[in-house]
Amino acid sequence: MGRCAYDMRSWWRITLVSVACFSAPASPLWGQDVTLGGTRWKSCPPGRSTVTDDLCPGTSAPPAVVPEPGPPQLALEPNLPPERFAALGGETVALADRSAVGYIDPAIPRTQIRLRYDDMLQDTRPDRAEFLYAKFGFYATPASVAIAGVPPDPNAKGPHGPENSVNLQDLSTYLEAACDPRFSLFVDLPVRFVHPLGLPRRTGFSDMSAGFKYAFLYQENQVATFQLRTYIPTGDSTIWLGNNHVSLEPGLLYFWGLTDRLSLEAEIKDWVPIGGTNFAGNIVNYGLGLSYRLLDSSKFWMSPVVELVGWTVLDGKESVVFSRTFVQVKEAGGDTIVNAKVGARLGYGAHNDLYIGYGRALTGDVWYKDIVRLEYRLGF
Repeated sequence: MGRCAYDMRSWWRITLVSVACFSAPASPLWGQDVTLGGTRWKSCPPGRSTVTDDLCPGTSAPPAVVPEPGPPQLALEPNLPPERFAALGGETVALADRSAVGYIDPAIPRTQIRLRYDDMLQDTRPDRAEFLYAKFGFYATPASVAIAGVPPDPNAKGPHGPENSVNLQDLSTYLEAACDPRFSLFVDLPVRFVHPLGLPRRTGFSDMSAGFKYAFLYQENQVATFQLRTYIPTGDSTIWLGNNHVSLEPGLLYFWGLTDRLSLEAEIKDWVPIGGTNFAGNIVNYGLGLSYRLLDSSKFWMSPVVELVGWTVLDGKESVVFSRTFVQVKEAGGDTIVNAKVGARLGYGAHNDLYIGYGRALTGDVWYKDIVRLEYRLGF
């Protein structure tokens, strides 16, 4: 009897425990969790364990977890083409100011005013291909051309007396207006001071030029530009101020930013005389320059520049003057002139810079043996 009473009590205990266990999943969402001797209460969604985060019986996947909000994401800048970015003010000034050459035409169109002074010494063949000066006027006089042994030429409009050493100073004002980052119009207005050996000094307005630039390639670190310049005979050729004919000069200009500080610039141009005499000839002009941004601060920068500039005369004639009574006419085709130029461009702020440079002829044929250039540039 005692054993039966014990079994009955055990049976009731088992029954109560079983009922409690089987009723737990359907009970209210509260359970008691004893962990490390402590007691904590927590809410458990249907189908979840009250002790662990494991899957509850009868479920196939855990509930979705909502991630905590992270830091706000900044909108990315639009990937604009370089010329559009330049138009918005991000690249134009910085890119144009990296052009530091002093003798090569810059490839990057921009709005600017440039004042330039050139001092060119010892031109020994002044009328070569009628590039700088017109064919000597003494060829138009029968008595004079007998010295050179050539027929008279009434179209010879150069200075009357032949010279074999001419010094020249040019003071020019260059204006360029960029309609957009790829295209600009320009005009160059020079005043000339000429010192022929043993003759009075001549001063006056020289041959002006005008044209346009179009950058058919405009990227973040390189620009390739087509330029067309037209020379207009506005100077008096009889007193050394011009060459008395129109000339066209198409050319290709190139800028390449090799690094943030080192830049390469190049040009190739074809000078084509329109009209002129039998002395006028076609001339190819080419150049290569390297500049390095040695100093660069928010207010001041400096770039040393090294350039190599050359000309090759394809045809035309020139006067070889031995004395005023002994002149010989020579074919100019094949003459090649190469000059080395060194200088530095100094900038103040984002719009002002000054160039100082010196050039020396490396060949026997010259336009001048030495040249000194001083230039101020104001960009917008």
